Amino acid sequence: MTRKTPTRPYHHGDLKRALLEASLELIRAEGVDALTVAEVGRRVGVSSAAPYKHFADRQALLRALAEEGNRRLGEALVAATRGSTDPHEAFRLSGVAYIRWAAENPALYRIATDPAHIDYASTEHDVDAPEALKGSMETFWPELGALVSSGVALTASHPLVQQLRGRALAQGVASLFVSGVFASLGITTADAERIARAVTGEDVPATSRRRAPPASQSPQVSKR
Repeated sequence: MTRKTPTRPYHHGDLKRALLEASLELIRAEGVDALTVAEVGRRVGVSSAAPYKHFADRQALLRALAEEGNRRLGEALVAATRGSTDPHEAFRLSGVAYIRWAAENPALYRIATDPAHIDYASTEHDVDAPEALKGSMETFWPELGALVSSGVALTASHPLVQQLRGRALAQGVASLFVSGVFASLGITTADAERIARAVTGEDVPATSRRRAPPASQSPQVSKR
């Protein structure tokens, strides 16, 4: 049986933007593996050659999606920290926003954080970071690379090491959502906010649940 997929008739406008939006819909519905330049063009409703004027191949389309994903993620972080003047609190709030955004946009998150599609050494950003996050968002990765490559002592109190600790925590929890680990435990995207707040140091109030949580248990030793 032939599978039918929706198309969006294109009427002379910003074709590149239309192709990106169709790509986002495609990966959201069918995953990254389904993405091809030809399929996106078909969904937009243009000739088979038209999309290649903007994206020479699948890799070019993935790079554009990575840029779009990072722009949207950056906007989410800025929105979450707007009005915060304490760098430590702003960083914590950005971690919460990071985990929540990843849980809500798993396919785009995979692309946006893949070094095959983005340049972690770059200091160019489409989103202007608020004052409390400057440095944290704009120059962290290249500065971390330079620090570690220099061979100097890495102290736990170094600002870059502290930032790395927070980023590693946020990315680790985000990956548990994106990989499906949490879903296999019955933890849904709706729980992302609560988990993110808890792991970034906040006591989260109780909420109504369908069943009581299991009692904490010590590791069991198998008997022979």
